[in-house]
Amino acid sequence: MKFGFIPVEGGAYYDQFLDEVLLGEELGFDSVWLDEHHGVKDHYWPSPLVCFAGIATRTSRILFGTDVIVMPFYHPVRVAEDVAMLDIMSGGRVILGAAIGYKPDEFELYQVPLEKRGARFEEAVQLIKKLWTEEEVHFEGNYYQVHGLKIEPKPISKPHPPIWLGGWGKLSLARAAKYGDAWIPGPTANLHKLLSAQKLYRENLQKAGKDVHSPETPLTREVVIAETDAAAREVAEKHLLINYRDEYGGGEWQHPLIGKEDEAAVDVFESIAKDRFLVGSPETVIEKIHHLQGTFGVDHLICRLYFPGIPHEFIVKELNLLAREVIPEFRAE
Repeated sequence: MKFGFIPVEGGAYYDQFLDEVLLGEELGFDSVWLDEHHGVKDHYWPSPLVCFAGIATRTSRILFGTDVIVMPFYHPVRVAEDVAMLDIMSGGRVILGAAIGYKPDEFELYQVPLEKRGARFEEAVQLIKKLWTEEEVHFEGNYYQVHGLKIEPKPISKPHPPIWLGGWGKLSLARAAKYGDAWIPGPTANLHKLLSAQKLYRENLQKAGKDVHSPETPLTREVVIAETDAAAREVAEKHLLINYRDEYGGGEWQHPLIGKEDEAAVDVFESIAKDRFLVGSPETVIEKIHHLQGTFGVDHLICRLYFPGIPHEFIVKELNLLAREVIPEFRAE
């Protein structure tokens, strides 16, 4: 089983981010991940690919991927070129995770319409693959047209850097099965939603003529680990719970899952944590991961360790606890 992590986020914390990535590689983590949101102070990254350029030549082994970029904010040719360069700079260690996005204020910021973003996304993924693998690209879509052109240089990963597609809707899961190398679920869904979406994703894999068990099964989870359950719970209530309350607890928009499909109270720890958070001592976290293995079949766990206000020093302790106490339990399998 592979283990990845999402380190500290926010442009002001780049130095801490770099320290955590270097430590993660030293400790034996398999991957590091960044996600994309815009206009949020001291949280998220507006330019994950730029951040990865900063670590591509500072690391030698650890994979890095986007969890996820919002594809409608990018021209697919630029994504293809930038990821190809990152792939070369890192020696073939890039995973492109992408989704269609959902926050109206971000689409307004980029002056991009929310409407038809799924259709544009579908064309973009197809075009990126062609640009990576074909010497002369011919693509005639409703939104993108390329005739007899190419990009240089091509990525070094063969056949191309992996593309992991996110999303929860029926069309998103169908696209992930048809055009992606894996489906990458975000951290906010509970286990019931995960399993129902996975079932639909695998049905779409069958329709596409693919082996339902061949793709990797990544999963992102909110993780707070400490020496004891009580210590982890205290930190989770102070930072993780408050983040869920403030980000998903109402306002002008609703998260596609929380507040719509899932009515769990975002300000009650037991309600929102159930079958969603990995919070506790190493023993408790190990038990929860085993449960996810047995139900969802996760084989690449991405631990989101940062929530606004959590100190860098605490994340360093978490990385050491995971590497020393948790990961060895799953390496022997």
